[in-house]
Amino acid sequence: MLKNSFQNIDLMGKALSGSWLKNSVISNNIANVETPGYKKQTVNFEEVLKNQMNYNQSVTMKKTNPKHIASAYSEDIRVETVNDTSYRVDENNVDVDVENAEMAKNTIYYNTVVNEVNGQFSRLKTAFRINK
Repeated sequence: MLKNSFQNIDLMGKALSGSWLKNSVISNNIANVETPGYKKQTVNFEEVLKNQMNYNQSVTMKKTNPKHIASAYSEDIRVETVNDTSYRVDENNVDVDVENAEMAKNTIYYNTVVNEVNGQFSRLKTAFRINK
C-alpha cells in the first residue's frame, strides 16, 4: 500500500510538472496573439501521462546506477508547434478564446491534482501516526 502511495504521488508530480509547462505555453500563446506569423504551441503531456499510467501497470525497472540499463519507458513531455493552421491574414493561428478556455481547464486540472497530492500526504501522515 505504501509503495502504491509513493508511486501515485510521483505520477501526480509529473502531472503537475506537465500542467505547469502547459500553463506557460498557453500564457505564451496568449501573449503572442497579435504577433504576425506566430504559430501556437501545445504540450503533449496528457498523452505522455496516459502512456505513463498504462506503463505503470506493468513491472518497471529502477535505475540505481549509471551503468544500469535504462527502463523501456522513455517518452518525454514536449512542446510542439502547430504549423498547419492559420486564422488570420498575417499567418497567426492563436485563437484567444480557445487559449483562455484551455487555460481555465488546465487551472482546474492543476488544482485538482494538487488537492489529490495533499490528500495522499494526509493519508500517509495519518498512517504513520497510527503506527507509532
